[in-house]
Amino acid sequence: MYIIVVGAGRVGQSLIKIATERGHNVVVIDRDENKCSEIVEKHDVIAIYGDSTIKTILEDAGAQKADALVTTTNDDAVNLLTVLVAKELGIKSLVSLVSQPDHALMFRRMGVNVMENPAQAVAEYLYRVLQRPSIRDFMSIGGGEAEIFEIVVTERAAVVGRTLDELKLPLKDTLIVAITRDEEIIIPRGDTMIRDGDRVTVFALARRIEEITKLFTG
Repeated sequence: MYIIVVGAGRVGQSLIKIATERGHNVVVIDRDENKCSEIVEKHDVIAIYGDSTIKTILEDAGAQKADALVTTTNDDAVNLLTVLVAKELGIKSLVSLVSQPDHALMFRRMGVNVMENPAQAVAEYLYRVLQRPSIRDFMSIGGGEAEIFEIVVTERAAVVGRTLDELKLPLKDTLIVAITRDEEIIIPRGDTMIRDGDRVTVFALARRIEEITKLFTG
């Protein structure tokens, strides 16, 4: 893919690193000349010092052949104006950070994929880890109404040595999606037995999460 990344701050640099390591062509635009020089030294990219809201700057970045544009600045106005110009230039895939949740709807109405308030998202993730250290990873769905999460089964858990059929889970509210065991992914069936150390991926309504956590960790 040919990707234009606007902003060479912390988020932008992380994205640039991932994209270049996976073989994508990346052009970076930033208003800070020093950041442009720094990013070119670190990664195999083209960096353009300039204002991404100006049409000619995006054209210089190769907008006519770009597959995607991602804005990563903490200024919603800059991000919004940039994606407006990018859309006019025909870039199909547009992604943007949005610092203020109230602004997200404006981006979505333009067909932009949005990552809202990344600092808040990180804070919420850390808080969830503090609350439920046995949960390795999670994704909130439906504004917090449900979650998909991975939980590690402990040896003292009541589920160890029992099949899914024997667990009598609240089926309307809970779904066991997958089990990872010794790096093998198992698609569970009713006769699948749970073992100590299994990493179980669960979809559950929020009101069931504490109950499920206790069931799998003891």
